[in-house]
Amino acid sequence: MPEQHQPAKMAGAFAITAATGAAVCAACCVLPFALPAVVLAGFGSLLALFAGALVWVTALAVVAVAGAWAWVGWQSLRSRRRPAQRTLYVMGSATALTAVAVMWPRIEPTLIHMLSR
Repeated sequence: MPEQHQPAKMAGAFAITAATGAAVCAACCVLPFALPAVVLAGFGSLLALFAGALVWVTALAVVAVAGAWAWVGWQSLRSRRRPAQRTLYVMGSATALTAVAVMWPRIEPTLIHMLSR
């Protein structure tokens, strides 16, 4: 009777060996090629999410910058002092970047055309 179980044991040993070999091959050979593709696909979907959020995020930025300017003005009036020079530089930079964000849908096609030459 032990001879009848011999092919089954050999098949089981072969299956375990093949599965182990496939796992090692997947970890060493396939994963380095598949992982960057998965990461890029995930990054692409994240960029698509940000692109879809451009309108409301830009609106939120405009409200935040306007609120910050109102806060700086209110503090200046309350204290009867001029805002610090650094505050004006930071607020000017924030205003300029927000203006670029608002105008971006008009700027982007021209910029893409210039870069694709």
